[in-house]
Amino acid sequence: MAAVAARHQEHEAAGTSALLFERDRVEEVEDWRDRVGSLGRRSILWIDLEHPNEETVEALAETLELDRQSAERLARAAGTPFFGDFGDYLHVTAYAPAQGRSADGNELARVGCLVAERWVVTVHEGEVPVIESFRERASEGNGETGRLSGLEFLADLLEWVLEGYLEAFERIEERLEELDARAMVDRLDDPEAALQQLVALRREIGRLRRALVSHRQMFLALTRPELAGMSSDATAERFATLRSRLEDVVQAARDSRDSVVGSFDVLIARTGHRTNEIMKVLTLASVLLLPGALIAGVLGMNFRVGFFAHAWLFWLVLVVMAGIALATLAAARLRRWI
Repeated sequence: MAAVAARHQEHEAAGTSALLFERDRVEEVEDWRDRVGSLGRRSILWIDLEHPNEETVEALAETLELDRQSAERLARAAGTPFFGDFGDYLHVTAYAPAQGRSADGNELARVGCLVAERWVVTVHEGEVPVIESFRERASEGNGETGRLSGLEFLADLLEWVLEGYLEAFERIEERLEELDARAMVDRLDDPEAALQQLVALRREIGRLRRALVSHRQMFLALTRPELAGMSSDATAERFATLRSRLEDVVQAARDSRDSVVGSFDVLIARTGHRTNEIMKVLTLASVLLLPGALIAGVLGMNFRVGFFAHAWLFWLVLVVMAGIALATLAAARLRRWI
């Protein structure tokens, strides 16, 4: 198996690798083109392409006798989810969030899978954990892995796609929780920036939800009892379970959307609370200064009063003003207004 791993590293550098499954044996294939025509009854060839170029796609289409529509789909990186039953094989293309490939961590990456009775082809952009995990198990020579089932492999791949969306929504929920916590403890330096962040998250959720919902027809088509003559009751049930799982992830998207609205309410409530605190300080300052202003206004009227001749009364008036202010503060503290 060390030799298998070494050869795999060479193929990985070129972006193409191939494994031949024969009963309980797994073999690394250097030139998969020569092995396609000699596959036995119990043999399945798995061809994995990462960032394939046009030349590789053309060679694959010619060797496997792919339909032109399949070849065009493989050559085109962008597009929409696709399901095609071409009689001899199935062609499925899905788009999953690829964490770490963009600033928001939710860039959509293409994952394609072609399944026939004797071969399986996967096409992807970047690392796909479920594919890497399966390759590692195959390199270890696990007997169960040797009995590769194309439709089961496809089901595992689509399950990973759904998990990718679920994890993307979980990451958004974590960002919302962090924003809520900061707002609740009044650690938001710029509420306007926080509002812009909520708008960006709302748009991101909408983009992911639309991409997720676009897979519905594909998952529905996979629940058919006959798929290229390879389906069984077990695989049909597995795809039906994935169809239900899709609706659960769609519901998670709706929950994330509601969480954004909840975070907006928290932000507005916190902003309103801060405004109330400011108004309370201004009101208290007005209450403290109003009696003194009233006294000063009365004493400042242009009437000749005898006690204005006594200079010490000026200091007495200041003491009275300060006493009123202190008494007001004490009353406010006693009633827990401040």
